[in-house]
Amino acid sequence: MSEISSPNREQRKSLIAGAVGNFVEWFDYGIYGFLAVTISTVFFPSDDPTAALLATFGIFALPVITRPLGGVFFARFGDTIGRKQTLSLVLILMSLSTAGIGFIPSYEAIGVAAPILLIVARIIQGFSAGGEYAGGAALIAESSPPAKRGFLVSFMPASTGLGLLAGSLMAFLLSSTLSPEAMHDWGWRVAFILALPLGAIGLYIRLKLEETDAFRELVSTGDVATSPLKETISQHGHRVLQVAGIALAQTVCYYVLLVYTPTFMRTDLGLQQWQSLLSTSLAIAFYVATIVVSGRISDRTGRKPLMIIGGVLMLLAVFPTFFLMPVAPFFLVATLQSLTGGIALGIYTGPLVCSWVELFPTRVRYSGVAAGFSLAVIVSVSSPFVLTWLISTTGSKLMPAIYVAASCVVSLLTLIKTPETAPAKDNENIFAMEKN
Repeated sequence: MSEISSPNREQRKSLIAGAVGNFVEWFDYGIYGFLAVTISTVFFPSDDPTAALLATFGIFALPVITRPLGGVFFARFGDTIGRKQTLSLVLILMSLSTAGIGFIPSYEAIGVAAPILLIVARIIQGFSAGGEYAGGAALIAESSPPAKRGFLVSFMPASTGLGLLAGSLMAFLLSSTLSPEAMHDWGWRVAFILALPLGAIGLYIRLKLEETDAFRELVSTGDVATSPLKETISQHGHRVLQVAGIALAQTVCYYVLLVYTPTFMRTDLGLQQWQSLLSTSLAIAFYVATIVVSGRISDRTGRKPLMIIGGVLMLLAVFPTFFLMPVAPFFLVATLQSLTGGIALGIYTGPLVCSWVELFPTRVRYSGVAAGFSLAVIVSVSSPFVLTWLISTTGSKLMPAIYVAASCVVSLLTLIKTPETAPAKDNENIFAMEKN
């Protein structure tokens, strides 16, 4: 037990190096999502609050354009020059673009130039984020022994939750201690500017890390892919689609229940900002804890059983959650969000990322995961915008549940055709068969 739950010094270094950029990225996503109402009043005219909120979420979804491009761009370098150097460059771009948002003047100060600058910053963020998740997952997986891989790689999605949790707690702290005027004038900027010191710390850690043994062996044998994306599509295209399919439920549920729901609680349920942020913070805390436990269990039971359990639980729980939320007291609202967006989603997510990296050989692991994950993000990152529009158009507060349920069905059907990837005596995956 202790052997599985206690990574050694080198594994801890890889964990931190792989997860730190992901933390910074999702800290920003959390702040942007949780303070969307405030941000909409800063960067857009105030005569139509719904239009301003739609514009804010539209810009939130902008990375959908550049994230796949960034994924392809950085994955090529990750599979040709190495994980370490590529992830360092990604972190620099991400930190600077995130902090830059905190320095953009308001619409009142510079007019239409304010939302234009916000768009530019979000485009750069999306481009850099495209190379972060796949690279971090590959780095951790290639630094982990097979018996611990599910547990250790689970810290990658857990860092997503931790970044979002830190963002929600920061938003909660700012909104509960500052006046609405102070929040509008300068309070929201503090969280974005924090990306500078966080990014500097992360960059230092990544530059001190050694390249993974798996990639160094490819270099020593001259087996590095010259056209990793072309090789990925031609030889592993079906795996890319499988990654996208099984990622869909996780990414959609994540964006809907943990990023969009705080705004839903305020604008559609009438809860106060501190209530929506507290409820979401509790759900994210359950999400992070469940991910690590689920990842650890997957090293013994396999990846697919836990993903199927988590997917079914999300499918069964999401309709009662959004049906009861409008009429439930705050305590029950928080409980429902924690059960669906915390525990059920955490069970599904725990072994998910590890299953991605185990589907591809080292030569194209970065490219394969980046391509599949980017396809899923194209659908999911626009969820807040789509749901804000659907609810305002139809008046139905069950739209988030329908959206999540559809994604769960797609992922569960994809899982049927996706092989079990956990190494076992009678089941060796591509990753395990490599002599690296």
